[in-house]
Amino acid sequence: MTSTRRFLGAIALLAALGAVTACGPEESDAVGAAGGDGAASPATGGAEDGDCGKPPTLPAGHTRLKVTLMRDAGGFEAARAKPHCTPNDWIYGADKDAPTTHYVLPENVGAQLALADGPGQWKQVDHDQLALHIDRCLAQEIGAPDDYPKVKAPFGCFGNIYEITLDAQGRVATVKEIWSV
Repeated sequence: MTSTRRFLGAIALLAALGAVTACGPEESDAVGAAGGDGAASPATGGAEDGDCGKPPTLPAGHTRLKVTLMRDAGGFEAARAKPHCTPNDWIYGADKDAPTTHYVLPENVGAQLALADGPGQWKQVDHDQLALHIDRCLAQEIGAPDDYPKVKAPFGCFGNIYEITLDAQGRVATVKEIWSV
C-alpha cells in the first residue's frame, strides 16, 4: 500500500512539474538587465497563452523592432516590437497599425543575422548583406512573386524582428536579427 501511495505521489508530482512552462528571454544575458525600450510592456493575448511570468528585459540602450519597409540600403521603417507570451515562450511582434519610425542604416553598421539552425546562432554580415536580407525577408512576408530572390541557407526569415542600438547621431550602430519559430 505504501508503494502505491509513493507511486501515485510521484505521478502527481510529475504531472504538476509538466504543467510548468519555461518562458524567458532568448538570450540569458537579458535576464535582469536594467533599462531597454519595451522592457515593461505587458503580456498580451488570451487564455491560450502560456504562463511566461514577467516579460523579458532588454539591456539599456537596446530596442527591438519589426521592420516594415526597406526604402533602400540606407535605411528602413520599423515599429517597436513588444513581447507577447505564447504557449512556448516570449516572442516579439508589432501591431499592424503601430506607428513606424525611419532608421538610418550606415555603411559601418555592425550586423548579425540569425542562422536557420536554431536560437543562439548568428553570423556577422556587412551592410549590403544585411540590406539584401531585410529586403528579401520583407518580400517573403508579403508574398512576393516566385521569381523574386529568396533568402538562402544558412539564413532564414523570422518575422523581421531585429534588436538594435543607436549611435550618438541616432543612426543604427548595431543590428541583430532575432530568431523565432
